[in-house]
Amino acid sequence: MVMDMLPALRADIDLLPARFEGRDVFLVRDPLGIVAPSAALSGEVVPYLPLFNGSSTVDDLQIVMMRRQGGSLVFRSEAERIVGEFSRLGILQTEAYREAKERIVREFAASPERTAALAGNAYPADPSALAALLDRILSLPVPPAGRLPGPPCALASPHIDLRVAERTYAAAYRAIRGPAPSAVLLLGTGHSLGQTRYCLSAKTFTTPLGRVPADRDAVEHIRGNAKEALSPDDFAHRTEHSIEFPLLFLQRIFPMEKIPVLPVLCGQMEDLFGQVRSPLEAPGVAPFVESVSSWLSDPPEGKLVVAGVDLSHVGPKFGDPHPGVSLEPAFRAFDREILDALEAGDPTALFQAGARVQNRYRICGFSALWTLLAVLPGVRGAVLDYEVWHEEPTRSAVSFASVAFTR
Repeated sequence: MVMDMLPALRADIDLLPARFEGRDVFLVRDPLGIVAPSAALSGEVVPYLPLFNGSSTVDDLQIVMMRRQGGSLVFRSEAERIVGEFSRLGILQTEAYREAKERIVREFAASPERTAALAGNAYPADPSALAALLDRILSLPVPPAGRLPGPPCALASPHIDLRVAERTYAAAYRAIRGPAPSAVLLLGTGHSLGQTRYCLSAKTFTTPLGRVPADRDAVEHIRGNAKEALSPDDFAHRTEHSIEFPLLFLQRIFPMEKIPVLPVLCGQMEDLFGQVRSPLEAPGVAPFVESVSSWLSDPPEGKLVVAGVDLSHVGPKFGDPHPGVSLEPAFRAFDREILDALEAGDPTALFQAGARVQNRYRICGFSALWTLLAVLPGVRGAVLDYEVWHEEPTRSAVSFASVAFTR
């Protein structure tokens, strides 16, 4: 029968609840870019998505549609129309999707460059306009910070939209103005990595502000030592913003075209909670940490670590039944635990804090923060700024901070 089996829903997309013209809709976030950026699903059809699991049929969809309409007759053509709508949108695992994905993966693997994914969308693509935006942010008033005991060797800064965290970005990158580093370890959140621990890239990173070389020798050395912990390719870097945003500020402050970077995306660690005392017990993690620590210490002078991280994510947008504002006292208290561990430079305390609540508040930079502390034993952190952003259309909230680390 035509269109008998329903194609499975893509596992690599996110559906974000929102309100548009008084209606409930779900925005589609697609890291591959197959789905149009403005695409949205009506809240009326979203309940049918669980049927797109690879084992249900069009007849099953037709029956569920009739039940939801109080038993009224629904023609098969109506069910097929929804399947066609989802397919054209690009959210199903169809042959067209598989061919498009294979082409995208192949093209990225063949390219020596990782080009800016969000230029012209999240920030200006014009170099002059982007420079002006960054200069304005960097000139903003920031909370008074205590005197640091020395120049920062590491920094945690947000990776949320520049427009909602301007003050926190300013506090972070103002703190590292000074002599240019000799190399930079860039730690980001690998939003599409899942439980793969780390993903390296040896590509040159390009933005409207220029080209930034990767330390290819370091990448290959770490790949040889810590294969078990690493993604077999660097595709997760293609559209990841958690390194792209921090890199823009680094380019504005330092001559990054002459400074090699070691770009590392960090996957989830939630599966380790309750299973190990430390992520170092997970396959490949200890060799990875040792290899990166060795790179940082040879020589130690002048190298900088920058982690692009956010903190708690709460509210309906992230799966909570309650609005973010009602959860704010709880997640602020948990954020304080995380910041305390960062200030103490204690990766064990950080991991235990996350394990205690099973990452209930979805710290979006948890693994990157743990990795920062693990590769820089003995550092101490100083919180420069902390903010909470409330996204009113989704009744959700995200927290973020800037933290400078010194030895």
